[in-house]
Amino acid sequence: MHILSLSLVTVALLTAGEPDKSDCSAANQQYTATVNKVIEAARAYEKCVSAGDKHSDCSTEMQALDSSHDDFADAVADLKDCK
Repeated sequence: MHILSLSLVTVALLTAGEPDKSDCSAANQQYTATVNKVIEAARAYEKCVSAGDKHSDCSTEMQALDSSHDDFADAVADLKDCK
């Protein structure tokens, strides 16, 4: 009985660190979505800055870019354990 319990504990410990494949799939999809979000936000910011409108500091576009970067950093962290 003790050998069986020890075996089960060992198996549980060995598999505990491995991320679920469905978790990695979702994390990969989230990563792709956040990459696109960063690219869109960067383009919007570039468009605002390039417009030469001396009355806009493009703060709305910068905030969107900053927010999308935060989401991107989270997505990268979520993929850390996926291979």
